Amino acid sequence: MNHRFVLSVAVAVLTPAFAFAQNPPVVPQITCDATAENLLFRSEGLSEKLGEIVLTCQSSSGAGTVSASISVSLSHSITNRLLGGDLIDARLEAQTVGGRLVVVPNGLLVSRNVVSFGAFDFVLPASGRTSFVITGLRVASLNAASEAPVNALLSTSGRTSIGVRNNPVTPGTPRRGVYASGTAARIVCTDSNLPATADETAFATLVANNVRFATTRVTEGFPSAFEPRRDPLTSGTRIVIRYAGFPSQARLFVPDHIAGSTANEPTSAGDLGWPASPGVYNSSPGGGRLLLARVNAADPNGAGGDPRIVFSAVLLGVSEVFLSAGEGSATYEVVDSNASAFETAQIPTFVALPRDSGQDGTVATSRVTMGPLSTVAEATSNAPVPRFRDAAPPLDCQLLRDCTAGYFPRLVVDAPALDFNTPATPGFYQKFLRVLNDNQGLMNWTARIEYRAGANWLRIFPESGINNASLNLTAFPERLAPGRYSAVLTIDAGPLAGTRVIDVTITVTGDTPPPAGTSPNIRLVSSYVSDQTLTIVPGSLASIRGTRLLGQDLGVLLDGFTAQVVSTSSAGGEQRVDFVVPTGLGSQARAQLQVAVTRVASLPAPVNLTVAAPVIFPNAVLNQDATPNGLGNPEAPGRLFTIYATGLPAEGLGQITAKLHDREITQPQYAGPAPGLPGIQQINLFIPDDLPTMQSEVLVCGVPAAAPQTRVCSRPATIHLRRNDE
Repeated sequence: MNHRFVLSVAVAVLTPAFAFAQNPPVVPQITCDATAENLLFRSEGLSEKLGEIVLTCQSSSGAGTVSASISVSLSHSITNRLLGGDLIDARLEAQTVGGRLVVVPNGLLVSRNVVSFGAFDFVLPASGRTSFVITGLRVASLNAASEAPVNALLSTSGRTSIGVRNNPVTPGTPRRGVYASGTAARIVCTDSNLPATADETAFATLVANNVRFATTRVTEGFPSAFEPRRDPLTSGTRIVIRYAGFPSQARLFVPDHIAGSTANEPTSAGDLGWPASPGVYNSSPGGGRLLLARVNAADPNGAGGDPRIVFSAVLLGVSEVFLSAGEGSATYEVVDSNASAFETAQIPTFVALPRDSGQDGTVATSRVTMGPLSTVAEATSNAPVPRFRDAAPPLDCQLLRDCTAGYFPRLVVDAPALDFNTPATPGFYQKFLRVLNDNQGLMNWTARIEYRAGANWLRIFPESGINNASLNLTAFPERLAPGRYSAVLTIDAGPLAGTRVIDVTITVTGDTPPPAGTSPNIRLVSSYVSDQTLTIVPGSLASIRGTRLLGQDLGVLLDGFTAQVVSTSSAGGEQRVDFVVPTGLGSQARAQLQVAVTRVASLPAPVNLTVAAPVIFPNAVLNQDATPNGLGNPEAPGRLFTIYATGLPAEGLGQITAKLHDREITQPQYAGPAPGLPGIQQINLFIPDDLPTMQSEVLVCGVPAAAPQTRVCSRPATIHLRRNDE
């Protein structure tokens, strides 16, 4: 059937005067002002609707017939659905006393960027005024990140000369349509059995039985970006989640419906700031509450099928995502939304894996996009409308202002310098790291090694995990020729939790290791200040006493963390090594210490650790002029004391405070590492200016972060004050 003929007949039936009446004489010229509705559209979109282009026209000769053709040249590709050469839904209308009249029902696609409406004959009202409206044009954005506005240049031809002012116009500007964040970008599969109940896949049952889940949160980039279906030829905005890499015994379940932020009660598994709920949705006559429905029979790109019907206000339904070779997809369609509000929705994916599967620790992935996905960026007769590029959404936490919220994990990696210096012989060459989640929520992380030189000379174990873990990095120098090699260790916990990239080097020597039986002997490990104090503090000075402690390639390791050696000495047949306790040990209570000399290591020696055990060095309270404070060199109130100590909490492990005379100083002017003095802390504090001339005391204290009600203070040091006004 000739569809152009059918449409022409329909117009003739609706407007018989148009087809059969004698038209007034042709108006030779009219003048029009061009305007456009600058409509925001989705930059991921390949068939996005533009705002209306309006020509407000006036004939100087009054009523008559406008006989013309109007063409629009766009800066972006036209992507309406085609019927023959006609663009469906792209039409030219005219404003009459009785309302809008369709003048040209379908634009003709002239080229990729040009559409023509006409030729047409239109009888002007008696006033000689009317408006021509071009509506329904669709375009593809230039790329998913482009914000380049659409320019529409209007041109005319025909017996009526149309002068267009304010040409070109802007009928649309692209913006990101969807942002996303959550715990679902990378999923570490762990033992998680389905509950053994009749309603084993009801939402509330899965949550109550702690079935492992990962949440994908989607947020629209501008109000109305989540657009419901408007007519039978289009679908609503779709959200497609594609899964890959799941082990053979894994099963995935997702809710049938998702209530969004404007619904009566949003759907949430309870991990991203909303309480756990299957969601409650009550429709209203005008809509306006975000609801997503899973699409039955959608293909992997999110095309086809129909959204599931809502049967109950409480959204209890959950259904399986069927996997093939570890891959699958779930597609949701927006069936209701609020076009005047920013909206967001949380989509949990429940992951069941039998505890005896042997597949624990498999790292799977999920990827969220708008849908249906397509690569067709031109007008076509069969591509879905709307359709979208396969573009990963940016993070949405900036829009929702919750990037630092406690429910998002944060990666912290405690690691020593990852430098190996070994002979080319097999041995025990290891470094130890800690991966920590410094916030709430589940932090899925993976570890990988990339070699810059050499290959297969490192192993990291484990290679993935959830939240906190200890990692073992082992070197295999026997696989390398003598020389220096490098690699990069990456701990990746996703875009929100963060990524840590650490350089690893190994220097392989050709020397023969020293004979056995000459290893260092540790007699005592103590505080630097006193060999009676056997507890040492991360970030502060400590000492080792024993024999065979000195020589080439001297190294001190505590639980794999390399300590900085600051001095060595020998007296009375015994040797001493002073070192800085590695801060990477954190708040550990115990560690194993080894000394290695010429690549021969001692037996491990157990040591006790604490966060705070402060000691002020003798004569280490200095006046503001950097001279030692004393009876003959007092300082004036209102000026500054500088105190040097060791044994105070390292950064992140606690707070440093002080007490001068009877005054508690909770926030010294400076409290931290002394510049250029490894293992020594410096405390600068202002002397209260109301204190009198006197002899008194000052002490420094550490408040452990893990025990904020506990304060550990040094022994007091004597100070002398003299007021300047006496």
